Amino acid sequence: MDKLKIYTGIVLYWVVVMNLVSYFALVSVVSFVEITSLDLNSLNNPLADYLVSAYQLLESTLAGTLFGVLFIAVNELSEKLKIERLSFSHAILFKSAIYLVGFIISSYLVYGSIWMMGVMPEGIIQVAFESQIYLKLVISGLIFLFIQVLILNFFLLTIKKFGYKNISNFLLGRYRKPVIEDRIFLFMDLKSSTAYAETLGNIKYSKLIKDCINDINQLVDKFDAEIYQYVGDEVVLTWETGKLKDTWKCIYLFYSFKSWLEKRSDHYLKKYGIIPEFKAGLHGGKVTVSEIGNIKRDIAYHGDVLNTTSRIQSICNQYKEKLLVSGELLRRMGSPNGYNVKFIGDVQLKGKQKKIDVHAVKEHT
Repeated sequence: MDKLKIYTGIVLYWVVVMNLVSYFALVSVVSFVEITSLDLNSLNNPLADYLVSAYQLLESTLAGTLFGVLFIAVNELSEKLKIERLSFSHAILFKSAIYLVGFIISSYLVYGSIWMMGVMPEGIIQVAFESQIYLKLVISGLIFLFIQVLILNFFLLTIKKFGYKNISNFLLGRYRKPVIEDRIFLFMDLKSSTAYAETLGNIKYSKLIKDCINDINQLVDKFDAEIYQYVGDEVVLTWETGKLKDTWKCIYLFYSFKSWLEKRSDHYLKKYGIIPEFKAGLHGGKVTVSEIGNIKRDIAYHGDVLNTTSRIQSICNQYKEKLLVSGELLRRMGSPNGYNVKFIGDVQLKGKQKKIDVHAVKEHT
């Protein structure tokens, strides 16, 4: 859903920007003609006639739509080819080459469509190519398009950095003042991380964590999760309970990630000699949400819910379980939805005064 909103916004951005440029150009040319009292009919110049016609707005709308679709297609292709994993300069060069070809093709499609509609005056192409100003228009147009590509790429990188929902919340100022929300948190931690770090060494271990996080990111949107933070080899995901139609998505995500790692077992065995496994804790309740920091602004969650979730995740090894969930949250989630739920017991978590009933949630074997 977030990607659909982003892509719709990109197409609208291109259409609006192209129409604004075309409109200001049209107003400027028409104003010049009126001020100088030029008689365009006496010039017998089809290009001049076209430049003062409203057909330019049709041209800009078609161009904006095609450029928006092109931008989306290049972005999707980049994700499929994992271009974002290249260095920034290589990624920009690769994308720029595709954009250049795409813009040329889009321009031909736009003018071809307008020509087929019978809008283009006779002889306009010959006049355009004979005019020296045509080359200047092409160069200035390419510079303008390049700047727009940079702006949109920066926008997309910012969204990837902070997340679509966080960007929206920053812009709307939703958490300028602390707000109480009901949220679910999933703390996922790499099992045997200390042993892996010693065996693989710092660089290779860091690459392992990066690969695992990239794989988690493939599933976040599918299960409506938000990434709260990465802490070493731990990933913290969160859901706003009121907006989550199916609370079992928190469980689905964890086991989908487990299956994803198993499907990519050949990759991990070949590259690292291991198949990574994660353990997780799940809990929910009221937390305080607030913007913090000035130099590096962030949205932070505060409350006992996070501490409890972290403590639940920390006892997975003790009970030899992959996923532990608080009884309080399970009761809110309802029926097991095809999973086996095993009562672990009333556990005294570190730093907690009262015991908490904890359950293991497993897939059917």
